[in-house]
Amino acid sequence: MPARQAMVHRLYLQRNAAARDGYVHKSPPDWQALATVAGRVWVATEETEYDAEVTAVIGRYRGIVPLGTDVTEKDRVEKVLNRADTPTQLFDVMAIDAVIRRKNHVELHLQGHV
Repeated sequence: MPARQAMVHRLYLQRNAAARDGYVHKSPPDWQALATVAGRVWVATEETEYDAEVTAVIGRYRGIVPLGTDVTEKDRVEKVLNRADTPTQLFDVMAIDAVIRRKNHVELHLQGHV
């Protein structure tokens, strides 16, 4: 099946527009809408990480978007809806760990907290 037919979700991408001052201090994040693209996201693995005070379930996800999509590791996925944009949100905010250009799509390695 071609990659485009497998893209049954709508991904809302954001980019941090926060500026740095002359001393390279970070400003608080200012996430701005970047694009809404067709794609597909699925759960690759879930891991439980333990700390002395906190237990967190970390979801590792994979996704694909069309070739040529302007996306980098500094961006994030704000939300994922189905292709019809119904109000049911499938996935929450996810950080982009890796962007891999393939022959007919762009593969995203994503990370989110469950």
